[in-house]
Amino acid sequence: MRAKVICLHGYIAMCLFFSLMAKAIESNTPLEIGTPAASSQTMLHIGEQLLHNAEAAQAESVSLSLHSNRLRKSLNQLRRQWHALPQGRDQPLLKHTMHLVAEEIPLWQEQVSRLRNQALDQRGHALTLLEKAFIQIWRPHIRLTDRIRGADSDSYITGHNSNIRSVHLGKMNMAVATKARAPTADMSLEIPALSGQNIPGELNLSSFRISRKLSVFAHIEPETATTLVPLNQIHQWRLILSQLNGQPLRGAEISIEGHMPGHVHGLPTQPRVTEEMAPGIYRVQGVKFQMPGWWVMTFHIRVNQQDDAVTFNIRL
Repeated sequence: MRAKVICLHGYIAMCLFFSLMAKAIESNTPLEIGTPAASSQTMLHIGEQLLHNAEAAQAESVSLSLHSNRLRKSLNQLRRQWHALPQGRDQPLLKHTMHLVAEEIPLWQEQVSRLRNQALDQRGHALTLLEKAFIQIWRPHIRLTDRIRGADSDSYITGHNSNIRSVHLGKMNMAVATKARAPTADMSLEIPALSGQNIPGELNLSSFRISRKLSVFAHIEPETATTLVPLNQIHQWRLILSQLNGQPLRGAEISIEGHMPGHVHGLPTQPRVTEEMAPGIYRVQGVKFQMPGWWVMTFHIRVNQQDDAVTFNIRL
């Protein structure tokens, strides 16, 4: 057990080194790396290493958590044995064993918590470095470095492919539109946005995301004049796919799906990739959102018989 703890401390020290390197780069601390190209490659290398470290830390936390659970089960069995003893009879060895196991459990739980926090911290640093390097490498093709936003519109907020809907005043969880223009004469109630959703407070809305299998880094942005997303208008997007070493992901087969979590509908259209405009840069046509709210878009990617997927959260 002590050997395992020593190895764990060595692993944590290695991870701390990469985290410090990542923080130095994030804070723009000068590094002797020569050229911008070298800088991006350094960020990619450290970012990829931090991702692998984060995955290893998460896997180790799961392993230690299982070990802690096994100890807890053992303790429960010992307690049952203790209570099954005849009244007035005491077994010092059993009592001592229970005490040792009970002391072990919080120590392992502390290690689990430390590793989980470390994994989250390293993953965050890794994604920040990969995004910076990605922007540096693909800068001529990137206009949007913030999250995707919806375009302001003077028209009524719409929902479920219907321009206006009446709704009973007692209906709960309906976000009611408060536009300056009054409802039409045939409407007796307000115009609901129908966009009430329980949106997670820490929702990642970045237009830069890592794929599910950590093999592809991706960026999306609307190909509109302002990079804003119009409602109820078909428009197109640009999707940029890169390997973690910064090389473009060429010749990918891509399928697209989208929906609104908490709502029982998907997209009103079927967006598809129509061309690879340049290595790793794909045009997505037929995108349309019929209402504001939280949308989830997933791009399923197949290259060289390998499948992966990248998912974006979009809040309009």
